[in-house]
Amino acid sequence: MKTPSICIMTSVHRHDDVRIYHKEAKSLRQMGCQVTILCPDYEGTDEFGIQFRKVSIPKGRFARMLAASRRFAREAARIPADFYHFHDPELLGAGLRLSRKGRVIYDIHEDVPRQILTKPYLKPWAAKLASRWMERRERKAVRRLFGVVAAEPVIYERMKGFCRHLALVCNYPILSEFTEPQLDFFRREDKVCYLGGITEIRGAFEMLEAVQEDCSAELLLAGEYETEELRRRMEAHPGFARASYLGFLTRPQVREMLSQVKAGLVTLHPTPKYQTALPVKMFEYMIAEVPVIASNFPYWSDIVNDAGCGICVDPMKPKEIRGAVDYICRHPDIAREMGKNGRKKVLEKYNWDREKEKLFTLYREGGAVFPAERKEEP
Repeated sequence: MKTPSICIMTSVHRHDDVRIYHKEAKSLRQMGCQVTILCPDYEGTDEFGIQFRKVSIPKGRFARMLAASRRFAREAARIPADFYHFHDPELLGAGLRLSRKGRVIYDIHEDVPRQILTKPYLKPWAAKLASRWMERRERKAVRRLFGVVAAEPVIYERMKGFCRHLALVCNYPILSEFTEPQLDFFRREDKVCYLGGITEIRGAFEMLEAVQEDCSAELLLAGEYETEELRRRMEAHPGFARASYLGFLTRPQVREMLSQVKAGLVTLHPTPKYQTALPVKMFEYMIAEVPVIASNFPYWSDIVNDAGCGICVDPMKPKEIRGAVDYICRHPDIAREMGKNGRKKVLEKYNWDREKEKLFTLYREGGAVFPAERKEEP
C-alpha cells in the first residue's frame, strides 16, 4: 500500500510551532507518513525526515494576507500529497484550490470570528463586519473541504453541520516532554512565570502591576512581544524592575524554567475568544507541577477547581493576582499539593497522547493507512 504523503501549511506560525510541528507533524511522521511543511521561515530537513520548504511572503500584515494564499497554493501544488493540512484562515483560498488535487484539512486553532472582535487595529464597527464576513466565509469554505480539525470545543460546536469530517483535537501537552520535576517545590525560588505571546489583552500590564509592590515573587516573561511599541511601554513600567524577560524559549528551556518557578500565570482578559479557549500554557503548568493562577472565567474555573491545581482571580484586578502569588509563596505545602494535583489530571485526561488518536482517526476516514500499523505479510 502507498505511504500517505501529507503537506502541512502555515503562513503565520514558526516552522517549529508546538502544535504544528512538535505535536501533529511528528506524530504523523511516527506513524510512517511522508511529511512536508510549507512555512515562512525555514528550509531543510529534520532528524526525523520531515521536510521544510520556505515560502517567501511579504512581512506586513495586510500584504501577507493578500499574497499568502496564492503563493502557498502554487508551492503546495508542486507536492504530490494525499492530504493538504493548513493552519491559518488566510490560507482558506489555497485550501479551496487544493481541494481539486487532494483531501484538504483546515486546522482551526482559535475562534477566528470572535478573535477579530478584539483586534486593536480595527474600529468596532469594522471588527463586527469583518467578524460576520469571516464566519460566513469559513462555513462556506469548509463545506468544500475534506475535513476540519478543531483545537477547542467552542470551535468544534461551531463547525458541526458545516463539514463532512470533524475532529476535536485539543492542544494539550506531550507527556514525554515533561518528566517528573527534578527540583523539589520547596527548593524553588520565589518566582512566577508567564509563558506565551506577550500582549495587553493577555494581561501584560496587570502582571507587572501585580509584582511591582511588596509582592512575594519576581516575574519571568517567556515569549515574544506583540510589537516593539509594547516592549518599550512594558520596560518603562515600574513593575518591570521585578521582571525578567527571557525571550522565546526552546522546548527544553521551557521545561527548565517551569522546574524553577512556584506558579504560572494565565490571567488573560475576559474577551469572547479567551473565555471559551483552552490555553496550552495552563496545561503545561499543570504537567510541570506548577500551581496555576488563572482568570476566573467559568470554563477555566471548572478545570482548575476540578483538578485542585491553583487559584482563579479577576484578571483585571492586579491586587487579586498579587494575593494569589503571595498565598502560593507563603503556603508551600498547599502549593506543592496543587502542583501534584495538576500533573495527575493532565496524566489522566489533558494530554496529547490521547488527542493524537483523534487526529489519526480523521486521516483514516480519508483513506490513510499508516505504515506503522500495517501487519507484515506471512
